[in-house]
This record gives sequence, structure tokens and C-alpha cells, in this order.
Amino acid sequence: MHIRIASSSTLLLLTLATACAHAPSGGNPAPATTACAAPAMLCWDFEEGTPPAGWTARRDEFSGQLLVDDTRAHGGRYALHARSLSGGKEGTQGGPKKTFRFDLPAHFGPVLWGRVWVYTTPERPMSHAGLFSARYPRPGHTSGAFDALDWYEVATWQQKYMSIWHPPEPPGFPEWVQVSSTPLVLDAWACLEWLFDGANGDHPEAATPRVWLDGVELDWPQQFVFSDPPTATQPVREKATDFTVVETGVILYQGLTVPTDWWLDDLAIGRQRLGCGSD
Repeated sequence: MHIRIASSSTLLLLTLATACAHAPSGGNPAPATTACAAPAMLCWDFEEGTPPAGWTARRDEFSGQLLVDDTRAHGGRYALHARSLSGGKEGTQGGPKKTFRFDLPAHFGPVLWGRVWVYTTPERPMSHAGLFSARYPRPGHTSGAFDALDWYEVATWQQKYMSIWHPPEPPGFPEWVQVSSTPLVLDAWACLEWLFDGANGDHPEAATPRVWLDGVELDWPQQFVFSDPPTATQPVREKATDFTVVETGVILYQGLTVPTDWWLDDLAIGRQRLGCGSD
């Protein structure tokens, strides 16, 4: 594990480096930096062989485990492994959920870039499978309980990559959903990058999430509002002051009948793009 925000001097750099926090929300993104070569970044390579310091268990539902082991790794020996997840019934709410959370340093800022390598086998799930999310207090608040925060998510659904902006959970909707035309990479390592821009310049709302696969930005031919009961009214994407907590692992919001494994490795987040180079 490499945590670059570890000292008071680095925390100061995090607080002061506001120029790095306002990445563009449209057009070409800022060029990628070498992973964790710059300050104000957090990186985890899992090479201790145990969950990293500061990570706490968040969700544990249905069958399977979330652990750090040496069964498969993108780099080095170890990776985070969501092992043999199963449970519930496809098409109905309720599925296996195994995650850790990590509280970000104070004054992280309203823009969060991320990168993780993911390996999935043996099948692409049809159900909604969340991989990473980041949360922030609603406008006018400097903190809040986990279930009172707005949040961005990177996931898959119907075997394709997906991104979402959510209001607080529960209920977590109405949510703005974007589904790509790109199938989930199966039986191989894939590099996912994302940009969660909660500042979005002078725009009145936070930006929609952007996601890259192996360096190529995904398109979103399918966009819609999900809500129960249904609505066509888009949620107001409230703007952020600071992201405060992230969550990673695998969350199935509907059932998963085929036991499935995910490995996540070389996870990194920061205030500028990191690219797909490993630490």
C-alpha cells in the first residue's frame, strides 16, 4: 500500500493545490500523471496482504468474501478479492454486497479522479454491480452521516459499464443513470478511470460522471432517470464542496445466481488524472 497523504506537509499540499481540483468537465481531460508521483493522491496496491490501514468493513450481505489475497494480482503479489459472490434472484432487489469504506482527509475538494484495475470471472452479471463510489455532503453542510450524502458511482449493469449520480441512500433515487455500449471485460485485467466533478465550474449543477476503459472514454447511448415510483424528472445534481468518503468492493443491487469473482488492484484516487500506469 502506498498512501501519499500521510504527513502534515502533504496534507497542506492537498489543501492548497486547488488548481488541480478543477479538472475540465467537457472536451479533452487533463493529461494523465504517473500514478502517485504527484502529491494529494492516495494509492493502494494491497501488498501488505491485508486490508489497508484506514479501511473499515461497510457491507456484508449474502454469500462470498471480500479479502486481500494472492490468488490473482495485476501488479505484485496481492489484490483485493471479492470471492464467490452469490445470492438473491436476478431481476429482484437484493444481492451480495461486500465493501470497505475509507474516510478521506479533510478538505479533499469537490473533484475526484480515480483509477483501478479490475478482473471479473466467470460471467458478466446482468444485475447492477457497483465497484467504486465517492460521497459528499449536500450544499450547506460540512459533514454528515454516510446515508445523508450525495454520491457518484462506477458500476456495471446488463453486462455493460455504467455510471450514476445518486441522492442520499436510502433511497438513493431518483438517480441519473448512464449506460455505455461497452461490454464488461471478462477474464482479463481492465483499467477503469473516472472523473467525479462535483464543482463543475460555473454550471449550476455537479457534472455527470465520466469513465474511461483502458484509456478510451466511454460513451453513454442510454441515459435515464431511475426512481421508484418512476419519474421522468431529472434529479438536481447538488454541487460539492468536499468529497468525504469512498467505498469499494462489489455491490450487487439485484440477485446473482452464478458465483462470481472480482479482483481489484492498484486502486488510486486524487485531484488530477492518474492514468493506467501501476505504482
